[in-house]
Amino acid sequence: MGVQDLQKLFEINQQIKKIDKKENYNFIIDTDTKEGRTRIIIDEFGTWKKTSHLTKEQADDYRKKGFRQFVPDLIDFKNKIIIEYQEESKGRQGVLRRRGKINKKGHDEFSDEDKDLFYKLAEFNQLKIWENTSPEEQKEELEKFLKIFSNTRNNFKN
Repeated sequence: MGVQDLQKLFEINQQIKKIDKKENYNFIIDTDTKEGRTRIIIDEFGTWKKTSHLTKEQADDYRKKGFRQFVPDLIDFKNKIIIEYQEESKGRQGVLRRRGKINKKGHDEFSDEDKDLFYKLAEFNQLKIWENTSPEEQKEELEKFLKIFSNTRNNFKN
């Protein structure tokens, strides 16, 4: 993860703190992928576990049990919210542009679809923030997403 990516994640987290006056959210950013602060494993039944430190043997053991490993950009484990910051390559439009950048990062549209599917199985709410979206639109998307999620969570409390 580059310094610019990390800076953007910190900016998103600061926006959340400005929106979240009641301090309902506790997002974690993984500043070092080896650190594993946001690492999560999920199986095909939606069972999930936070797993910051795994030995190779432990990782192999989980894999044999059907778990897949993911490292979201920002995650709030308590509220089950994931925010992914998506980069886009320059010079193309629409889906091709998004897929082009993902391919350069070592992902493809299928690995992203898998991630989306597993997040959904584990009942995590996910927001993707695209880098080429204006900061104003990004903020608006974030506010809408958190408001919708807040309303959903408040309905469960009643």
